[in-house]
Amino acid sequence: MSFTLERVPSSTRRSLTALRPASALRSRGLTVATAGVLVAGLALNVGVGPSSAEDGARDRGLTSGTDSGYRGRNQTSDGRPGTVVGPPVNFRGRTAQVKNDVSYEIAPGVTLREWDQVDGRQPIGQVRMNLVSVSLDAANISFEELSPTFVTSRKTVSQLGAWNQALTAVNGDFFDIGRTNAPLGTSVDREAGILTGSREGWIPGVNSTLWFDPAGPHVSPITVQNTIRQRRKWSVSGVNHPSIPAGEIGVFTHAFHRTPGYQVTGGKNRAREVVLRRNRVVSNRPKLSSGKRIGKRDKVLIGTGSAAAKLKTLKRGKRITVATRFDGGKPTVAISGDRPVLVNGVRTVINNTIAHPRTAVGIDADGRKLLILVVDGRSAVSRGYTMVELADMMTALGAENAINLDGGGSSTMYSRAGTGAFGVVNEPSDGTERLVPNAFGVVYHGELPPVVPILPPTVPPTTPPTTAP
Repeated sequence: MSFTLERVPSSTRRSLTALRPASALRSRGLTVATAGVLVAGLALNVGVGPSSAEDGARDRGLTSGTDSGYRGRNQTSDGRPGTVVGPPVNFRGRTAQVKNDVSYEIAPGVTLREWDQVDGRQPIGQVRMNLVSVSLDAANISFEELSPTFVTSRKTVSQLGAWNQALTAVNGDFFDIGRTNAPLGTSVDREAGILTGSREGWIPGVNSTLWFDPAGPHVSPITVQNTIRQRRKWSVSGVNHPSIPAGEIGVFTHAFHRTPGYQVTGGKNRAREVVLRRNRVVSNRPKLSSGKRIGKRDKVLIGTGSAAAKLKTLKRGKRITVATRFDGGKPTVAISGDRPVLVNGVRTVINNTIAHPRTAVGIDADGRKLLILVVDGRSAVSRGYTMVELADMMTALGAENAINLDGGGSSTMYSRAGTGAFGVVNEPSDGTERLVPNAFGVVYHGELPPVVPILPPTVPPTTPPTTAP
């Protein structure tokens, strides 16, 4: 089967020069302007129900039935219901179109593209998206994890981008929304080092991380392993992670800002808190403190269940050293999502029934281009994407490996646009930017030249369909 792709004539072009203000975003009406070609073969797979892995985070005590804490059953931190979509449309004998397709070179080797993907899949037959493509051969480019002063302090993507003079920034990791607000995955800052991480990930065997080393970008699992050198058999679950499993020890540093109390124990009251200062025990208490500042030279150990009894044996003044290392690589910068959507060209997700706003980052097959995609959703003009649609779109754009970052109301892209000004270029589904714990940013280290408009690309008249795995 093949698909005829049609370029629709245009009279005007929707422009990215008019940025939506970060504080007062408005909805864009659909206009038939510049029309391009469908990045084709999308939404051709038979709809299947979500897997349990794609539907939640039940393994680490992070799912909450209340209004606080991570509620990942709907694939986003906010836990809001997605759009239940009908079966994919069979485009046999029809043309599939891209409309309102505009692109700009916003820095040497960096392009910003915005378009409407019209596929007829109901209840809303189109999706709006923004894509930033970065040549890894371009000069003066770095990729950064962007965090506030503390991992429990949330800011908007535009704040994090502007503060770090980012050329482009998108929302990052899933997080413990409404409770500690801390990221759930591994986060590594180029200067500060490890900010957050756990031994197994918050969905063991599923989580993946976007990370960078001198060789370039990678998408693969990166975990943080902690060892108490004087008690090597004690199990340490993670650093600055918002959930401590029973019988394990969590480590909290100055980056967490304040002691978390029982928020991190899953309601378990059998817990103990030990405070280290310069690697010496200065406090050992049977009740957890809450809201107490963690000093720059301090570490707070919290043990639950049987681990509480182990911590009880540590006497004041005893030397305790926590050693930290990575498993899976040696990143200089890292930010996690919940899972990969592509691994070596193979689609690894199966949900094709629930659509949400999405944020994804991919690496092309040659490892010379980074693709940053934000898909709008939960609106009358953009339904969002299922996980299968997201993976298929990343494939169509040329990605070989790709990761799903947080979505829903978190999905936001801050970037330079056609005027050369900076602001939010997509339409966050909350109607305004959501506060998030971290972001992923592209920084240009040099004087920015004028923005250059790019004509829509010419593509072959037919494109083979996507096939189910």
